[in-house]
Amino acid sequence: MNIELYFLRSSEQFIVKDLLLYAARLDETNETLVDHPYLEQYYRNYGNFNGDIGVYALMDNKVVGGAWARMLANGFGHVDHQTPELAFAVLPEYRNQGIGSKIMAQLLGEISKLHTQVSLAVREDNPAIGLYERLGFEKIEGSEMTNVTESISFKMIKKLEKYEQKEEKLSLEEARFRKSFQF
Repeated sequence: MNIELYFLRSSEQFIVKDLLLYAARLDETNETLVDHPYLEQYYRNYGNFNGDIGVYALMDNKVVGGAWARMLANGFGHVDHQTPELAFAVLPEYRNQGIGSKIMAQLLGEISKLHTQVSLAVREDNPAIGLYERLGFEKIEGSEMTNVTESISFKMIKKLEKYEQKEEKLSLEEARFRKSFQF
C-alpha cells in the first residue's frame, strides 16, 4: 500500500467537493450536495480564503481521502472566529487502514503552525469518533444538536501544541549562500 499525501490547492476545489459527499455521509443516503445547499460553504471557493488548508491522500492514482480546515462563521462545528473547522473523509473501501490517521496527522501539524485549536462537528453514530478521540479531540459538552437527518451531532475540539520549526543543519554551501544574501 503506497500512500502519498499532497496539499490541497485552490485549483483542486473539485477534490474537496467530491470528498464532502463522504464527510457529510451523503453516500449512505444516495443524496447529493444539491439536496443540501448549506454544505456549499465547506467547498465553495476552497483555497481562495486566508487560512484554507487541506491534505489529501492518493493511492494508485486515486484520491482515497482528505481533510481540510476553513474559517467558517456558520459551520456546524463553529466555536469562535479564531478556530478553523475541520472536515474529513476517507472513501469507504479505504477505511480502517491507517490512511485517515496519516491524513489527520499531517493536517493537524500544518494547522498548528497558524492556530491553537481546531473544531469539527460529528454525528454521534459516526465511527470516526474513535479516531478523533485518539487524536486528542474532546467532545464539547452541551453542543449536541439535532441535524438535518434528525439524528444527533455534537462538536469536538482539539487544542494544538504550538508548532516549532526545528533548526536545520545547513550544508556549508547553503550557509555561505544565506550569509552572502543576508537571510
